[in-house]
Amino acid sequence: MVEPNAAVRQALSRHLDDEDPTVRQAAAESLERLDTYRLLDDLLAALESTDPAVVGRTLHVLAELRHEQALGGLIRVLGHARPDMRGLAARLLGQRRDPRAIGPLVEMLDDPNYDVRMLAVESLGNFEDRRLTEVLLLQLKDGNPELRGKVVEVLERLGDAKATGELTALLDDPDPGVRRRAASALGNLQMESGSCG
Repeated sequence: MVEPNAAVRQALSRHLDDEDPTVRQAAAESLERLDTYRLLDDLLAALESTDPAVVGRTLHVLAELRHEQALGGLIRVLGHARPDMRGLAARLLGQRRDPRAIGPLVEMLDDPNYDVRMLAVESLGNFEDRRLTEVLLLQLKDGNPELRGKVVEVLERLGDAKATGELTALLDDPDPGVRRRAASALGNLQMESGSCG
């Protein structure tokens, strides 16, 4: 990362007392961004720590930054050896709602860990993008009924009538919770699409 020019920092600092409040605010925001970006290299390096608490705290800080490298750091942790770190990164990416995270989150639907798959489904639901319907429908074959139920909730939220056939088939799911969620989702989808007549 390039070290901010000291003269630029001094000039911005002088304008923290500018007579115009909008100039003061712009100078303060610029200095804050420069300080944050100076720390970005350290934050990204902290993701390599063997201490999960350090990695977790770092992920939370990166999630607040709108810098492209911060997004890259969050996505990188989706490949972490620890499932709890992968899951945390997936959850934080969902909260960010940056469309560049959709592809990496879709890949997490194949994670060997149930909790990570669940968090990936929840995060993808935050995007409210009907183009995800087909990908999510594939998750209805997951062996875990809680995950299938979560997929039904997300599909209901997306409101895509293309899910109707698969949701109808879930009325015969071996798990009563999945059947209940599917029945509720079908009713809501029919009401939304105006096909209840």
